[in-house]
Formats: sequence, structure tokens, C-alpha cells
Amino acid sequence: MISFVSLNAQSNMELTTQKIDNINHQLDEWIKSEKYAGIINLTSIDNDIKHFEAFGFSDIKEKKLMEKDTIVRIYSMTKPIVSVAIMQLVEQGKLKLDSPITDYFPEFKKLKVYQNGRYVRPNKEITLKHLLTHTAGFSYGWGENPVDKKYRKAKIWDDLKDGNDFVKKISKLPLIYHPGEKWHYSISVDIQGVLIERLTGITLAKYLDVNFFEPLEMKDTSFRLPNSKKNRFSSNYKNENGKLKLAEEWRSQHYSSQSNFFGGGGGLISTASDYYKFAQMLLNGGTFNGRYYIGKNTIDLMTRDHLRNVLDNPKDPWTDYSFGLEDSKFGLGFRLNIAKDPSSGKEITHQYSWNGAAGTEFWIDPLNQLINITLIQKLDSDWTLREKMEALIY
Repeated sequence: MISFVSLNAQSNMELTTQKIDNINHQLDEWIKSEKYAGIINLTSIDNDIKHFEAFGFSDIKEKKLMEKDTIVRIYSMTKPIVSVAIMQLVEQGKLKLDSPITDYFPEFKKLKVYQNGRYVRPNKEITLKHLLTHTAGFSYGWGENPVDKKYRKAKIWDDLKDGNDFVKKISKLPLIYHPGEKWHYSISVDIQGVLIERLTGITLAKYLDVNFFEPLEMKDTSFRLPNSKKNRFSSNYKNENGKLKLAEEWRSQHYSSQSNFFGGGGGLISTASDYYKFAQMLLNGGTFNGRYYIGKNTIDLMTRDHLRNVLDNPKDPWTDYSFGLEDSKFGLGFRLNIAKDPSSGKEITHQYSWNGAAGTEFWIDPLNQLINITLIQKLDSDWTLREKMEALIY
């Protein structure tokens, strides 16, 4: 838990000139030391952008500068957007949190759980709430568990025609845990994306465009990169023995695919300004520039802990085959940092957030009315960026 922010200090939160100088100095130092190729940071307090700067390069070899409007891969920062979209449909009464997902995915009726070398029936139905909290029992295929090996053998991301094709592949694979047994980071938000398609009859890309990106004027957020914006796209790097190595150059055709599979778990590209509009809409209680997107009560529901009610044993939440979180708290699509009100002892959400595989980070702090978005393009990073930015800002 982040503990160096006083709950009593929220009304005095400000980004002083000294703090801004320190932030700029640190970002510049990270570029000079070649820790990151380029970096963008945007910090807003009380709906007012206090810091927004870019340092370094979007491509080192070609000396292309990282600009404030550089387009980056946000990978898993796609997830909160898709989870908010599915909750929009819950709010509209089109499905319920406790709805068994087999109501919408009959392909999953024969799912089995791999347990001690045997395949057994799940001990309960998978619900939408399980998908939203990463407790459904699906995986990603990253580890050495026999289930993960089956995911890799099935090549779940290869040659996908659409979301139905993805579900067909997953339906043939076992669950790694029983629903509600463990928090296990997984493809569950990709499944949410397909669920949106089945409920609405349009693609996930179209749903997000119509209901979020177009009205929020998130003009650079998409699953596809048009040629007209190619020059603003960043190259992606990876950490190889402490050195930056090119992983994917900005000219890559990866985001030019015409497939009708839209990865709800990690397929979007975006900019700092675009993501800020989405985050500010949430901090505003579900409205932005006078338009309603989702209710404040729904956001409050999404940003409070659900693991205590979903997991069989909330005191032992983390899987043996995936990472855990600093706090044993998770909302509906968000990592949570929980604080306690010193006067009442009541739990309060200090931050809700998520990150992306290339090191992108965002958090929303409702206590201080603060949003922070930090964007880099570095795979296999050391995951210290969030902590260091918090120390600089708070």
C-alpha cells in the first residue's frame, strides 16, 4: 500500500514549481542514462493539467523525438476501458454481474479445470464478476503450469478471424483454477470484449468508437493505426541485459491488420491526451463536457474491493503461477490502493489504476482529484516507474 500520502492533506495537494523541476530533471536523467528511449508524463489536479512534458526519442536510431502527441502501444491499459464499457451495459440492464457467462458463451459449457493431473468440472459457474476480477480461472499462457503450456501450444493469438474464433480456441482449453479460487491475471478482458460484441451485434472497435472515443474526442485511440498517423507512432524497445534493444519499430505493420479480432485485453494504441480524457471522465463521476457515459454509483462499485466477496479465501488471494499485487484488493477492472480514514477507520480508495506491458502507467486518485499518466515504450521493464513517479508527485 502507498502510505506516504496523508488523507488529511488532500485539500492541499499541489504540484509546486519545485516538484515540477524535480519531475523534469528526473525524466531527463532517465533519458540521458538510457533507462528509457522516451517518456511522456501528464499530471492533472482538479481538472487542470499541471505537468505535461515529453523527453527523449520515439525512435533512437532515427533520432525521432518523443512528442506530447506521440502515439504509443498501451497494451493492458486497454483493459479498464473495456471493463468500463461492459459495466455501461450492466448499468443499462443488458446483463448482470452474477450472470453465468455460459448464458452468452455456450461454448464454455464443457470447460474443465486442470487439478492435480486430472480434469474436473468447475465447482461453480463463471460469472461476469469473475471475469472483471480476474478470478474466473482463465490464464495467459505465460507460466510453466501444464495449463499455460496448453495455451502456448494452442497459439491462441494466431490467425484469429474474429472474437468468435478466439472463444472457440479458449473453449478447448482447461481452466487453471476453479472460479473464485485465486486471482490469476488472464485473458478475461478479451472475453469481455467478445461479450460486448455478442450483446450489441457490433464489433468491439465500433462500440468503443461510438460510446467513448468519438464523443470524448479521443482521436488517436484505436485498434488500428492509419497510414496518415504512422509518423507519430513510437518504436517499442525491450530490456536486454540492462540495455535498450529495439523490439518493434514504428514502421511495423502490426497495427495495420484487417482482422476482425479486437483484443479487449491489450489491443489499443493511444496518446497521453486521449487517455487523460477517459480518466478525467471517470474522476468526474462518469461525465465529461456535459455528456453522460456511466453513473457515479457504477464507478464507485468498480473502484471498491471485490476480492473479499469473490474469492474462496481472500486472505490467500494470489496464484502460484502469476504475479500478485501490493494490496490484496481488486475492483471491477482496476487495481486498488486502499487507505483508511484516520477518524472513522473506514476503507477509502486512494487510487485505482492499471499499467501496460510496455511500461505505461496510469492512476486516478479521487482523494486528491489527481490523474497521472506516464508513457514509455519498454518491454520487460523493472516496473519501478509507478513508484518513482508517485514519490516525485506526492
